[in-house]
Amino acid sequence: MTKTNNSLKDRVLDHDDKLLDVLRVLLQCANQRQMWLMFMDDRGCLGDPLMPMNDYPDDPNDVVEIDDLGSVTEAHVLMHRGGMLRELTGNVSVVLAWERLGPDTVMKSDREWARAMAEAAQLLDIPLRAQFIVHSQGVRQLHPDDYL
Repeated sequence: MTKTNNSLKDRVLDHDDKLLDVLRVLLQCANQRQMWLMFMDDRGCLGDPLMPMNDYPDDPNDVVEIDDLGSVTEAHVLMHRGGMLRELTGNVSVVLAWERLGPDTVMKSDREWARAMAEAAQLLDIPLRAQFIVHSQGVRQLHPDDYL
């Protein structure tokens, strides 16, 4: 788990453009395929921890059997666990960044993961603040129009 830089951690990110600016400083550009799980605190600032997770599943809609959840999709599992971490850390919302090599255009896998996670967040009543793509040239926000 990575701790955020103190000066960045204390910035109130009340608009998605401000959040995007901070993620551009923190994440810069893609190095590998991984998902960043991040949180927003009750001040509207980026909370701790920042958690990179490589080797996440290829298909968010694959159904898996999980002891405490039963038969659910991979996206459901990830959002459920993210929601648990949000509560344990005292944060108020979740931010996701999908890091992958390639252009800044929205790819099929970006769309599938973003849609599945948005649906899981809604089903589980987990506040999902925003989703981003970290690509080879930088960071861009995923808007619902990009994946719905």
